[in-house]
Amino acid sequence: MRWSLWISALMLFFLVRVVATVPAGLVVKPLAQQNVFLEGVSGTLWQGSAQSLSARANGEVLAWGQVEWSVSLSSILSLSPQVTFATDFGAQWMSGTLTVDGFEAVELQNLKGAIPAELARLIAPLSLDGTFEFDFEKLLWSQAQGAVAMNGQATWRQALWAAPSERVPLGDYTVLLTSDTNGIAARVGTLSGPVNVEGQVRAADNRYEVDLLINPTGRHEAKLRQNLSLIAVPEAEALRIKLSGQY
Repeated sequence: MRWSLWISALMLFFLVRVVATVPAGLVVKPLAQQNVFLEGVSGTLWQGSAQSLSARANGEVLAWGQVEWSVSLSSILSLSPQVTFATDFGAQWMSGTLTVDGFEAVELQNLKGAIPAELARLIAPLSLDGTFEFDFEKLLWSQAQGAVAMNGQATWRQALWAAPSERVPLGDYTVLLTSDTNGIAARVGTLSGPVNVEGQVRAADNRYEVDLLINPTGRHEAKLRQNLSLIAVPEAEALRIKLSGQY
């Protein structure tokens, strides 16, 4: 028994020494194969930094600026590496803890940050402006299914829609996200502004359902009602949008 304890202790010491001294530059090539790019890397796999982090999304490379990270020793011993990270690119930033569960899933905890709303163009043909702020207690991402669990809040600050002829201010909006065995539910609400939006979005098993009630007011009311009429139906003084499909 005593010999087995000594062997275990030596193996643990060896593992700590390896992780603590392996140059962080060794992660550059494997990450590039996953469309994540690091430049100006320093430190070790245990604790390091890079002057520049970028990632490819839908054919476009997005910059995240400087990044720092540290790895939890206990997570390595449990074969589920856990990395705490923080990026800094001015108004665009992100921080949180990432846990890799095999090759199939990635779990993000305490994920916070902000990104320009114009990046919505990567997932939909929309011309938006403002800032998306997010604060997620948990986000579970599956390689096969995408986001399968999500709990937290997202806020669209100084929302703006870029119409072909002018820029239309919309207001500030919040989305509360929860997940259970029935999938992911998002409750949409208005914080301020001339366009009141209330409703929900649900997603499960690669299907989505949208049910929103929109009531535009102000000097851009006529233009907004005209554009929304392509996908909405009148309901009292507001417009109802109901959509469903697969993703």
